[in-house]
Amino acid sequence: MTDGDRREALAEMREKLDLLRKVEEKHGFGVTIEEPRELHPVPGVPEAVTEVFSLFSRLEGTYFCFEQPEEIASRSAWLDRQTIPHCPLGNPLVIGDDRHDVPADLRKEGLGGAPIRMDLEDGSVYYCDPDDYVFLYEHPDEEIEVEELAPDIVTFFNTSVLGEGYPELVKAVIGEYAVTRRDRKGRHRDSWTRLLTESGLL
Repeated sequence: MTDGDRREALAEMREKLDLLRKVEEKHGFGVTIEEPRELHPVPGVPEAVTEVFSLFSRLEGTYFCFEQPEEIASRSAWLDRQTIPHCPLGNPLVIGDDRHDVPADLRKEGLGGAPIRMDLEDGSVYYCDPDDYVFLYEHPDEEIEVEELAPDIVTFFNTSVLGEGYPELVKAVIGEYAVTRRDRKGRHRDSWTRLLTESGLL
């Protein structure tokens, strides 16, 4: 993604977030769109990561939660970030997680499910099944497939979280059944899907 394309996509994200806040305020789907916390560039933190999380601090619906990583808040936080020795995925940055199977009481405590990661080498955003991760950690010479969700973090949020690519994100991480899953009242089970649909972004 060129600098110009990135700036354009970030501007689109601002507009979408403004729209989503207004629609959520009107309809009350139960999603969370938290205002950003102040961020400054930190050596080692990809510029695009700082730019994205300068637009919001948390986005959460029924299926997913995306939250500003604590590690990017300051230079000391970045230098002190926890890393896993011999991590088979190269200690990527966790930018969100799957919440669809997490009990409500654990969700309230901020506990999530399978993480969604960003590769700090090439910038891609991907999902790796937790069981596959454990297998890879125990068998580092083996290969497993990870599900690449987007080539970069800006594209991921602009398209896969805030736009028409969201159903593909649901399908890739949770399963095809969750894309159209309804509750007893006939509403989509996922509050974020309802919000995007009402906003005309899906």
